[in-house]
Amino acid sequence: MSAMRRMTGAGRFLPVALAVCAAAIYSSAAAASVKLAPPEEGVYHSAHPDFGINDDLATAESVREFESLARKKIVWAYLSWNWDGGIIFPSDSCRSLHGEGVVPLVGIMPWSLLEQNAPEPVYTLDRILRGDFDAELSRCADDVRALGFPIMMEFGPEVNGSWFPWNGAWNGRDADDYGERGEPDGPERFRDAYRHVAEIFKKRGAADVTWVFHIAAAGSPEPLKEKWNEPGRYYPGDEWIDWIGASVYGRLRAGYAVPFGDIMKNLYDVMCALSPSKPLALLELGVSEGDGKAAWIAAAMSAAASGLYPRIKAVSWWNKALRQDGSRSALEINSSEASLEAYREGVKNFAGAAVWSDE
Repeated sequence: MSAMRRMTGAGRFLPVALAVCAAAIYSSAAAASVKLAPPEEGVYHSAHPDFGINDDLATAESVREFESLARKKIVWAYLSWNWDGGIIFPSDSCRSLHGEGVVPLVGIMPWSLLEQNAPEPVYTLDRILRGDFDAELSRCADDVRALGFPIMMEFGPEVNGSWFPWNGAWNGRDADDYGERGEPDGPERFRDAYRHVAEIFKKRGAADVTWVFHIAAAGSPEPLKEKWNEPGRYYPGDEWIDWIGASVYGRLRAGYAVPFGDIMKNLYDVMCALSPSKPLALLELGVSEGDGKAAWIAAAMSAAASGLYPRIKAVSWWNKALRQDGSRSALEINSSEASLEAYREGVKNFAGAAVWSDE
């Protein structure tokens, strides 16, 4: 049976010597694999503090600003590992987050142009599978091992959305020329590429990584119309994944906000069907300012905390202020006083301290 231990969420308030000691404990457990476990009670409070247009400028200041607004510690913070400047692991950003007592959730984004709704010209799934980037990924795995503290990683966020080039729409769709017969090639290539990347990290001794699988609530193409794009076809398997999560947005722009409960009616069953046991997370949660935002936040947080969805063990708010085109998103928790108060009230009893397991 794995051993469990709790780490305080108030990392920046710890004496430096204690923080160094904690890092030494993690690094000394080379034989064990340290994973983020679900909280002992309730759900984790996590977030996407505003790390810039491309989500890759992680700073301690952004974390502090979000926590000050929320009046609550966060367990993890997401940052994108974009490959537009080459395959270089963001070690400094991870250390910055760790220094704030926050777990880095690093989203591996294998794209060279940061361009949505277009094929990827360099970091294709075929080339990843062929091993063209194994040397760079091995160096990155060494960098992760050298951190001396555990992190989270996900490969290809929102994989069932064709806005990203790792979706099956850009990698073979429902053809059956690759891999197992009867499996649509697009999802199958992603599944195998995820396994390939994770295997490199494991073989290089980067064991203290909690691996996350990330889908979108609303896939594109719609899986009801094109079954090859069902989330389960992308899933690497329980051997490779520690947490399963989804992006849930009530509204990204002006107009009607789909009620949180309506989104979860189908989504929760889809997530549970991927694995019988893995903890689930709302990896991106948000709604833009407009009619009913405060009520939407209150309903979402209440439902997550109530046990209505018993396998949901973490909530992470998308607090990015600007869209890719530079326009304001109005997704911030403080887009209005009412929204901010609803958020603070909704998360006040969420868990703010990480629980780790030694496997």
